[in-house]
Amino acid sequence: MLPWLPWLLLALVLIALAFGAYYYWQTRQNISQLTYTLLPPYEIPDVILVSGVLIENRGRQPAPNIKITIQFDGAGAPMIHHMHVASAESAVLRSGGERHTFANISAKSLRPRGKIVVYWAVAQNAQPQITVTSYRPTKDSFLQKLLPRKADA
Repeated sequence: MLPWLPWLLLALVLIALAFGAYYYWQTRQNISQLTYTLLPPYEIPDVILVSGVLIENRGRQPAPNIKITIQFDGAGAPMIHHMHVASAESAVLRSGGERHTFANISAKSLRPRGKIVVYWAVAQNAQPQITVTSYRPTKDSFLQKLLPRKADA
């Protein structure tokens, strides 16, 4: 039996564990993590109801291309009377908002521990559907540049 065989097997196992740990870190820990918290409503009796949502990046990487959708659904969906976006990031109301039942807000990036707060005022108490997404475009590889795409073919 070869005396160096156990050491070789141990080295291969350690290398495999190191690659597995690196893969886990890059795909599960070293990423952006977007969360949102619906703020409790505050009612001015017989006048209006004010509420909002807090969007946070709790991850370790910036979240690029943020899209926030706020939608009041249903037959009697309340119309948004006033909306305000507060953020250190450059968040912009793209569509909807005041005098609509929806709002689409976007931001170019949200840094780690960054926050976007959206406040709105409506006439009645209703829970909106909130969607927060981030999109990271794929990088073109050398092979993708050489191969024709469906639109180009």
